[in-house]
Amino acid sequence: MRFKNFPVFLFLLLFTIGIKSEVYGQLFHEVGIMAGPVSFRGDYGLRGDTETLNNNIGFGFGFNHYLNFAYSDFITDFPRQHIKVRSSLLYHSTSLRHYGALADKDNQAGLQLRSMFGEANVLELGSGIEYYLMRIRDFERNPGSLTPYAGLGLNIVYFTPVADTSLEEGLGLPETTFPTFLAGPGQEPAFSNQSDITFSANFQGGIKYRINDKSDILAELRWHYYFSDFVDGLEPIGPQNKNNDWMFWLTVGYTYILD
Repeated sequence: MRFKNFPVFLFLLLFTIGIKSEVYGQLFHEVGIMAGPVSFRGDYGLRGDTETLNNNIGFGFGFNHYLNFAYSDFITDFPRQHIKVRSSLLYHSTSLRHYGALADKDNQAGLQLRSMFGEANVLELGSGIEYYLMRIRDFERNPGSLTPYAGLGLNIVYFTPVADTSLEEGLGLPETTFPTFLAGPGQEPAFSNQSDITFSANFQGGIKYRINDKSDILAELRWHYYFSDFVDGLEPIGPQNKNNDWMFWLTVGYTYILD
């Protein structure tokens, strides 16, 4: 998706998190940070290959803002005691290489794959909802308590990929490029270093621990599915390319409750 979609997404984002100013005083605001390793699943390496999964690991960090409705009276009891609205600004980066049986072969194709390298550099901004199993008031009034939670959201994504090779002349030639990434006449390019905008659907699950009346710590596993296959700079040609890029992200974080 191109920049022309940004106004539409911005409207949806503001609609999702927008609350009329006259009821802001009934809300609690929370801010937080989180960070952890990212397992990016794109078009480098073989699907399900252990070496690929173990080596294509990056790192990310993020900033969160929560709207807490637990002490408001303008919505019904169940949502205000179990739901928060969460907005996030996230960044993650992963260096990528080809691993697996094809890349290990002692032939030209293996050399082409081993010589390729890339990066997925991703900035995300979005909003969503989180459901807490324990009543939010009960959790907040009991330091030392634990509560599981789960959530979903939609992000706008700005990505800057790197796709290149250490072989002379670069990608795009039969001598340097594995056939899967070599576009023929009339075909769309199979690699790109162009920055672009897309969206991601994200799902998360985790657990929060109440430290005191002002702060929590959390551990969370996130899954992001991107609406583009070029987040890592590659879009292989052929029927084996069945999915867009996606990633798992394990984070730990800290949340502070504002007055």
